[in-house]
Formats: sequence, structure tokens, C-alpha cells
Amino acid sequence: MILSGVPTVALIPIFSADQIRLLAAVMIPVLLLYLFILISEEAFELTGIKISHAFFMTFGALIGSFIDIPLMMIDGVTLAVNVGGCLVPVAISAEVLLKRRVDPMPAILSVAVVTVVSYYFSFPVEGQGILMPFYIAPLVGAASGILFTRAGPTAGAAAYIGGTIGTLIGADFLNLATPGTIEAIAGGAPAVLSIGGAGVFDGIFLTGILAVFLATLAARRIRRSKKDPEATRHE
Repeated sequence: MILSGVPTVALIPIFSADQIRLLAAVMIPVLLLYLFILISEEAFELTGIKISHAFFMTFGALIGSFIDIPLMMIDGVTLAVNVGGCLVPVAISAEVLLKRRVDPMPAILSVAVVTVVSYYFSFPVEGQGILMPFYIAPLVGAASGILFTRAGPTAGAAAYIGGTIGTLIGADFLNLATPGTIEAIAGGAPAVLSIGGAGVFDGIFLTGILAVFLATLAARRIRRSKKDPEATRHE
């Protein structure tokens, strides 16, 4: 169901307009580079994320970006979730966890860390949504994935789950549960508050992509340095 007829505010825990343009310019080559590195060296299975997940992340999110599902009405404001920007990343995270492609504990710890940090740094802005500096959640998600997996091959998967679910809980759910947040965003006018409503440019979606990319590259570098520290020093 696509909502229309009233103003829609996307709950995006990042992005100013300039940041959106910047990320739009870099995301496609970054994603292609990410796919190339994983396929050519260790393959997706070693990170806990399959090739099918990567395509689902991208094309499912693109298509789902146009679909908002209403959940409830709060003081004249409709709260909804976007399929592409929210449900697709959550579905991938759930599938990776349920099929044990990553140990649950590192993923859960990553979620907890990103949740706390996202809640601390995010804030509501009238007419825009819930904002947060775009680099915080991906960096924290990547660092958590590396730390809690000890730079293991599933660091990327733990980072993805931590980044997506942690951002969803910390930046969106906890802020929405804070008294006055919905009123501050809607400004007293009828509106649709869409979690993940910016689709492929939403904080939940992009945090997951950037976190898994950063964690996979950094963890690989760490593992190689442990195997051959002398070669690493001379690179």
C-alpha cells in the first residue's frame, strides 16, 4: 500500500540534503566494489551473507522504496514502515541469524552497542524526521562486528545486523517512544511518519551496507596481518 494525500516524513537517522547527494554518488561504486571483493576472494558465505542477500538488499530495497505499510495512528499522525528502507534489511538480518550464518552473541552485542550510540546521537527535526550524522552508525556497527567476532570471517554479518537493527531500535523506536518526538517531527499537522521511508537512501538500509563493507575489509586486513605481520609492515 502506498500512502498518499498527506505529507510524508521519512524517519531517516542520518542525512542532510548534501549528505544524500554525496551518498548517492558513492553508493553504487561502493556496492560493486564490495561484491567484487567478496566474490573474488572469500565469497559471501565466509561473511555470513550470501550473494542472493546482496541482490535482495539492492533490488528489493529499490522496489520496496515505493511502498509504505501503515501500522497505527497516533494523535492524527500515521506511523508506517517502508518495505525497502526498513523491512528488507530487517528480513535479511533475521534470516542470517535464524540460519546461524553468524554466532548470535556477537550480533546481539553489536545491536546493543549501535542501539545505545544511535539513540544518543539522533534527534528529531520538524518536517524531516529523525536525524543523525551519517558516519556514526556504520562506523560503530563495523567496529562492533570486528570486536565481537575477533575479526573473524563473519564480522561483516555481525556488523550488518548490528547496524540495521541497532539503528532501527536506537534511532527510530526509542526516539518514537520518547514523549514529544512525534509532535516535534509532525509539527502538529497531519502526516505519515515512515520508518525507513527514504528507501535506499535511508539510514537503516545504508548503515547496514556501509557497516558490512567496512567490517569485511578491516577484518580481512587484521587476519592477514596476524598471519604475516612482516609482510603487512612492508606494504
